[in-house]
Amino acid sequence: MKKKILFAIIGVGVLITIGLFVATKIFSAQMGKALEGELNSFLQSQESQDMHIEFEPFVCEGSAKIVCKSPGLSIIKHAITQDSQHSHTKTESLTELVRFSNLALTFGGNKTKALIDIESDISIQDKQLHTKCEHELTFINPLLDLNVQCNTQIGDMESVQVAYLNLAHPSFQSSNLHKIIKTFKDSQQRNQLLENLEFALISYRSDLKSQSLKQSISAFTKLPEKDMQFISTAFAIMESGLRQAQNEETKELENDLANAFQIISDVYIDDTIQEVWYEITPKDSQNPKKFFVLQNVLNLSLADIAANFTLHSGKR
Repeated sequence: MKKKILFAIIGVGVLITIGLFVATKIFSAQMGKALEGELNSFLQSQESQDMHIEFEPFVCEGSAKIVCKSPGLSIIKHAITQDSQHSHTKTESLTELVRFSNLALTFGGNKTKALIDIESDISIQDKQLHTKCEHELTFINPLLDLNVQCNTQIGDMESVQVAYLNLAHPSFQSSNLHKIIKTFKDSQQRNQLLENLEFALISYRSDLKSQSLKQSISAFTKLPEKDMQFISTAFAIMESGLRQAQNEETKELENDLANAFQIISDVYIDDTIQEVWYEITPKDSQNPKKFFVLQNVLNLSLADIAANFTLHSGKR
């Protein structure tokens, strides 16, 4: 399931970048319509055994800056279950995992830099969010730099995520941004690229703030006070377990995780906390570019993470 979530996230990245092979060409009056066709064709081709996309077609306008809009896009989970008592009886079900409404993609840039903004209302079950993400892709041979900043409104909470990564692949050598992004157009080339795509995390920071995070979380999740206290206790227990770490290789990271869990525990019982933040940075600041294969990220051991990254957290 974790791998499916990872590749769903990668799929969203593909959705963002698929049209850029057009946007990196010389701009023309037909640019918007060309990108519109590419986006809609790409989405129509995205079908798997257990997931598919339903959407209202994108309409794109502009030349130097292209804005593509769709009233709605849903990621649907498709499942077929077999009756345990009647082997020939099967039940089909469709579940909407997430819906994007008033979705807008904005593309711009030049031969070495691509700028992509995404803004949308998001529905996950009965939870409503609004997010805007700004992506900047810069190709400096042989690496592709990715800067991302996402601002999300969650009830009356504001979440800010900022990430900076380097992406590497053998095909990037002596290439250019146009050729790299064009690879995503062909599904076979795209899959081959994703299989061997490596990343180096330069920095990541996450902030969450409101006038009272405890009250905001309770209102958004509709959790009663006893459940808030239960969650706080659960994180306090996990914190205690982490502080008893015996493995010297991972002890520092587990202590940092314990500090983070303590902050989460406090948020669920303390009305006065207005902001929490978490930051991940490379341990070797002089040589931060340790690369990992993207599709193996969920299989990284705690020792690998501890050897290469430091976690900081705080509250106010």
